[in-house]
Amino acid sequence: MVDVLAARRCVAGLLVLALLAGCGSRPGTVTPGPSSSGPVASGTPAPVTGTITVWTIAQGDEEVPLKAYEKAFEAANPGADVEIVVVPEEGYPPRMTTALQAGNPPDVALLEPDIAATMKAGRWVDLRPHLAAWGVDPADFNPGGLARGMIENDPSKGIYAIGDFLAGNVLVYNRELYADAGQELPPSDRSLTYQEYDATCRAVGRPDADPARAVYGCTVPDFGFLFSPVFGEGGRKAVGYMNSPAVVEAFEIGAALINDGYAPGSGLLDTIGESDLFAEGQIALTWTDFTEVEKYQENGIDFGMAPFYVIEGQPDYVDVFTAAWGTFRQAKNPAGGLAFIHFIATEAQRIRPTVTPDPPLSARVATEAGYGKDDPIKQQYLEVLGLAPPPSFIPPGVDAWDPAEVMRLLTIEGRTDAQAILDQMAAKSQVELDEAWRRWESLGT
Repeated sequence: MVDVLAARRCVAGLLVLALLAGCGSRPGTVTPGPSSSGPVASGTPAPVTGTITVWTIAQGDEEVPLKAYEKAFEAANPGADVEIVVVPEEGYPPRMTTALQAGNPPDVALLEPDIAATMKAGRWVDLRPHLAAWGVDPADFNPGGLARGMIENDPSKGIYAIGDFLAGNVLVYNRELYADAGQELPPSDRSLTYQEYDATCRAVGRPDADPARAVYGCTVPDFGFLFSPVFGEGGRKAVGYMNSPAVVEAFEIGAALINDGYAPGSGLLDTIGESDLFAEGQIALTWTDFTEVEKYQENGIDFGMAPFYVIEGQPDYVDVFTAAWGTFRQAKNPAGGLAFIHFIATEAQRIRPTVTPDPPLSARVATEAGYGKDDPIKQQYLEVLGLAPPPSFIPPGVDAWDPAEVMRLLTIEGRTDAQAILDQMAAKSQVELDEAWRRWESLGT
């Protein structure tokens, strides 16, 4: 599901790029160019009035956090009316692009990766001077999560949105299965390499032809390869990186774990998810996000958490994410939009852990609020998330890079020529990558 979503977002990102590239001279649009920060007021914004429209996609939480923010914000601003609009995820990019072309965007919106091109085109307000005026230090926020609201993940190019929580995909391990196998637990302060992941998986796994009797040592999700350094420093080279010996070996290791029965294959995972197998005590080490923790606890699984595994030589890695909120240069209620973003950057950070299990994006607030002080699992989760680096940036449009297809060929089709598969994929990706950068760099010029 992760790879399908990534592919869909890539297509959606290309649609946004195409529309923005052709809409500069249309009536009601903003000519692409350097974004403006708007008027900057010192200190906490004065109470605001009027309707403040907030666009979001369904995030699986029935908008509980956002509704809590709405209630608290309106209490502090009696003349304001926050109007939450939930847009279907599939329709979010075209609806946002249409609104921008018409000069009628919402006052506040979720900055999803598939509309990141609108940042580059100068549609969002640069929050840096406002954060400074509000006394909000960007350094207090997790860099991996904060990067979601930046052009090319670079704060020197602007901060256009800020998140209210921090979440991520981490490794989760079954302590009892590790004890039964007499193996050391995965470290929580560094990433395992693929070679170490292979060794621990084989040491704790107990393959069986009957899936109901097997104890899988680990899982090998396709999306895990998306974290690999396949585009080189600067994100401009696929050839020599995507098909490097280290990446080839990583795919060979992952495929062998599935083919040898130490990790479940796609046939089984089409019928039952990794988190359910882990909750049933049939997987020793897999990936998870924090939404699954309650399931593990209800099933009596004694577990711990660790950062994601990496290719040898790659820094420690954790895939983190947030809901990043920003406002537009064309907002109908600009004061209201900025006031709501101020609320997200300050009070919402304190509200979030009281209405969901997630920590706030602000590490300082998490410390001040004592997040996880009475919950060792929350403590470990926050510690692991703290290892997340700012992600690498790749412009949308590189469809040839498809780890799921590589794994399908190596496991289902029985191919053994990982090098040849990746050589071909790298060559196709390089062509697409060059064109993607050309399109991206044409925005805002």
